[in-house]
Amino acid sequence: MELLRPPIGGMTIEPFRHLLRLLELPPDQLWASFSLLAGLVIACELVRIVLGTALPLSRLAHVIVCLFTFAFQALVLAFVLVYAALHHPGRGWINLGIALALYVLWYLTGELTRLVRKDSEGADLGFMALGALITFLAGLIAAVVC
Repeated sequence: MELLRPPIGGMTIEPFRHLLRLLELPPDQLWASFSLLAGLVIACELVRIVLGTALPLSRLAHVIVCLFTFAFQALVLAFVLVYAALHHPGRGWINLGIALALYVLWYLTGELTRLVRKDSEGADLGFMALGALITFLAGLIAAVVC
C-alpha cells in the first residue's frame, strides 16, 4: 500500500473541476468549451471507424461502435445543455446554437469516415435524428425552464 501513496499523494482534482467548468459553456471560455466538445465528437467517430475496421468480429467492439454511433454523443450533448443552462441561466438558446454547430461537425466527420471505409454508414441520418431528438428536447426544456 505504501508503494501507491507517492503517485497518488501528488494528485489533485483540479483538472476535473476545470473540465466541469468547460462543460458549463462559460461565456469567457466558449471557444475552449466548443473545442473540447468538438474533439469529443471527432474522437467518437474515429474510434467508431477504427474499431469497425480493426475488430469486425468482436462483440464488444460492435457494442462500442453502436454506442458511439449516436447514443454516447447525444447523451453527452444533452447533459452539457442542461448543465450549462443550470450554471448560466438565460444562455440556453445560445447553447442550442452551439449544439447545432456540433451536430453539423458530427455529420461532416461521419461522412469523412467514408474515406476510410466505403462500406461505412458514415453519418447515419436516422441515428443522428434520434440523437438530435434526445439532445435538443433536453436543451429546449433547459432553455425554457432556466
